[in-house]
Amino acid sequence: MGERPPLVLASASPRRRVLLSMLSLELEVIPARIDEAALADGLDPMHAVMEVARAKAAAVDGGGRPVLAADTVVVLDGEAVGKPVDRDDARRLLRRQAGNHVQVISCVALRGADGTIDDRIAISTLRVNPLDDATIDAYLATGEADDKAGALAFQGTAGDFVTLVDGSRSNVVGLPLAETVELLANAGIVVEEPGAGLV
Repeated sequence: MGERPPLVLASASPRRRVLLSMLSLELEVIPARIDEAALADGLDPMHAVMEVARAKAAAVDGGGRPVLAADTVVVLDGEAVGKPVDRDDARRLLRRQAGNHVQVISCVALRGADGTIDDRIAISTLRVNPLDDATIDAYLATGEADDKAGALAFQGTAGDFVTLVDGSRSNVVGLPLAETVELLANAGIVVEEPGAGLV
């Protein structure tokens, strides 16, 4: 296997870093500083994640190295569901999603050493089980919902009441690995293949 060039990750997300570690990549984390809300304003969820991911990749100076960025939204009835502002808002979001299907849409973008940006979209469909107030309150007490889109930490306790119907499991956790591997391969970056259960 050839020498792997270092890659810059334009994200502070610990979940994305853990997922990328499964590809045996050498990483430097430099979070992008952009106004995500302003970039996504007025756009449908799919175009919003594309705009934000590409802007993150463009915003970080990789010093001549490739820069990888991503953005993810949870979508219910065609509308992006953001992070809760407080516990009452989290409870409202969970009640709204309970018994329904939601989509997790991600865009992963890679800016090459030549400055060009390539991207891929991943869509996963989930079913959120019906939830009674006691279950919602117990989940909120864990604190896992506080900074998660839709108030759902799929990789945590919420995994007990969410079922993956279609799409990538790694996308739901924070980064679509199959699409990421494809982007990196197109840029000449060889990585370890992720386990089948992760993609």
